[in-house]
Amino acid sequence: MPDSSDMAQRSDAVLVSLAAISLLVTPAALTRAGLYTHADQVTLLDPDNFGGILYNSSNAWLVEFYASWCGHCIDFAPLWKSLASDIKEWKPALSLAAVNCANSKNAKMCRNFEVSTYPTIKFFKAFSKPFFKGVPYDDAGTNVSALRHDIIDYLEQHGENVWPPACPPLEPTSMAEVQNFFAANSVQYLALIFEDENSYLGREVTLDMLQYENIAVRRVLSSEENLMMMLGVQDVPSCYLYFANNTHRKVTVKMATRTFYTYYLRRLPGVTRGAYKLMVPDSTDGATMPPWRDFDGSKVYMADLESALYYSLKVEVGTHQELSGETLTALSHFITVLAKFFPGRPFVMKLLRNTEAWLADVGTAQISYNAYMDVLGNKKGVTGLSLSDGVNWVGCRGSRPQFRGYPCSLWTLFHVLTVQAAKYNESLALRGKSAQTDPLEVLHTLRRYVKHFFGCRECASHFEAMAAESMEQVDSLDKAILWLWSRHNRVNNRLAGALSEDPKFPKLQWPPPDMCAECHSEVNGEHVWITDAVLKFLKFHYSPENIDYNYLEGEQELLKKQKAKEEIPPDQGKDGPKEEEKEDEGGEEDEEEERNEEPPTRNDEQREIIKTITGIRRDGRQKRTFIKGKRTPRTEEDDIVDLDSFVNEQYKSQALKAKAENERASLVKEGNHGPQLHLQSIDDSDSLDYTALQERLQKRGIGSRYQAEPRKQNWLGLLGMSFSRTDISLCVLLYFLSSLCLLSMYLYFKMRFRWRKWKNGFASA
Repeated sequence: MPDSSDMAQRSDAVLVSLAAISLLVTPAALTRAGLYTHADQVTLLDPDNFGGILYNSSNAWLVEFYASWCGHCIDFAPLWKSLASDIKEWKPALSLAAVNCANSKNAKMCRNFEVSTYPTIKFFKAFSKPFFKGVPYDDAGTNVSALRHDIIDYLEQHGENVWPPACPPLEPTSMAEVQNFFAANSVQYLALIFEDENSYLGREVTLDMLQYENIAVRRVLSSEENLMMMLGVQDVPSCYLYFANNTHRKVTVKMATRTFYTYYLRRLPGVTRGAYKLMVPDSTDGATMPPWRDFDGSKVYMADLESALYYSLKVEVGTHQELSGETLTALSHFITVLAKFFPGRPFVMKLLRNTEAWLADVGTAQISYNAYMDVLGNKKGVTGLSLSDGVNWVGCRGSRPQFRGYPCSLWTLFHVLTVQAAKYNESLALRGKSAQTDPLEVLHTLRRYVKHFFGCRECASHFEAMAAESMEQVDSLDKAILWLWSRHNRVNNRLAGALSEDPKFPKLQWPPPDMCAECHSEVNGEHVWITDAVLKFLKFHYSPENIDYNYLEGEQELLKKQKAKEEIPPDQGKDGPKEEEKEDEGGEEDEEEERNEEPPTRNDEQREIIKTITGIRRDGRQKRTFIKGKRTPRTEEDDIVDLDSFVNEQYKSQALKAKAENERASLVKEGNHGPQLHLQSIDDSDSLDYTALQERLQKRGIGSRYQAEPRKQNWLGLLGMSFSRTDISLCVLLYFLSSLCLLSMYLYFKMRFRWRKWKNGFASA
């Protein structure tokens, strides 16, 4: 058996070996990692793809050759990333790429391109031939604006024969070309940028609008006096819209800069991204789009927020059949933050707090998704708890089913929570309370939710990378708001032009100039954010005062649906309904008589109408009804309560009576005395109210399909439609007894009267 000294020597040897391996592996791993990713809008080149990308390409390329260990390259990388983000819309004409020469796989490639110092930038014209080594970019600019101008200069060096096909003309236009423009081009707008000769504004806006259809942009020099006089141009730079009917309009913006002009032109009616985006089918599942609903883009819609709650809490969490450990902790924290900061309607907040309390009682024990859904679905029937059971996009609705929707609403929900946390803390301070909200409480919660539940795993990994990079540096609630805002804009930048982008709602840096002009500025030709103005805007935009409650399903409708779900037994639909209630005395005899009695005769047209209304097939041994909003356990077909009972004079009166009594007792027990029932109570009136019936049909969405017509009824049916056979028998018996009583009294008084008359006559005699 080895002694302790041998074991110590062996452990030292293992440590030395591990250290040596780490020294060998770590640099290689670092060099392979590189300084860029595809999320940076930079194409990564290696020996396997550079030939197919750089050569015979329809667009030009600007390539950076760097070494990941090079200090200057590390300093230059943020500038290269910013440039790639700034000119991402130029990709059909020019794209950026990078090669990590520190990666041994790329070493030979870098030698072939004669790269000896880092970073080296080379320009490749469109349709460059194989073995072309590129034009060296000797004097790299020190800011994005300078690099952008250099790129335009390189593009203009293309001859007519090798001009990138997607790149619009960058040279100045003339009056003759403008006057004949619409004869040769089928676009709705011609934007004319008037500027000085040394200005790059017109060419930048032209390239920014490259991927947008139904508009063209041309540069006009201030020396084109005839055109300036025709349009009445007085200021330079300025922008004018010219139309096919020879009319024009000046573009009015806060600042005559690239950012403001580009945004204005992209938001013109009929202007969409499209020519260079591979479009996907309208819907992969054949779903049809409901009618479009107009919305105010300056508002936050509660319908979107509640849809985000529904999808996140019921659908996304549903991917986990069992919840335990970190997953359960992430869910508990998410529910807690929602219960604390979500500005929801009272019955939604009550449900969130109820779920939070249940999760707190559960603790760290493993739970099933079904148990969680029983609580979230309020299976215990607690009064006044409900959550929308479906999505209802308004401000987040896309032009097609696959666009926007849940991701948009989830970002909106996240922003609302960060703003509400800051406002909550401010309210505590105003009340003189010392308790302070953790600046990272909401952000940590959102990070856990995205990590464990968000369905798009690539998106979740990107969010996790952003969080790991800088989230821990947030030290105030205001900075938490700005952190989430800046990361959302980073995501918008990464996804701009992707297949997931809605062409009618392109990914823009937010807030746009028309919503917050004070948030934007420009320094040395480069756009900058005014963070104080952005923070002020975010706190207003995502505040409860700016939430719109249009297009929401009403509280009563949601609670009615919830009530209907509470009445469904858990085993319904599996083994059929079970008997749970004792029958009244004499009920079996009455039910047997009713089963033997033939129901009113219906013709084919009536059957079709009833089938359309109720969705029930009355053939075979069918014993269930699937009326929307009302499903109850029953044992026999006689217990069915639906609209069919109204159409056919409620001939199953005992079932209706039992139904009404049960629901009335349930409402009294819950303390809810409002008008909760869809069905008319048997005690409401002596006869059918067809106007009220039609109103109820319309509420159920079927009023247009069926118009209830009053049917002729005999007097016996009208008198007896609200009573069972036993009731009628008792009534007849009571009537008979009362008649006998009256007859007896009549005979008694008649005999008494005769007796008195006889007695008086006898006395007088």
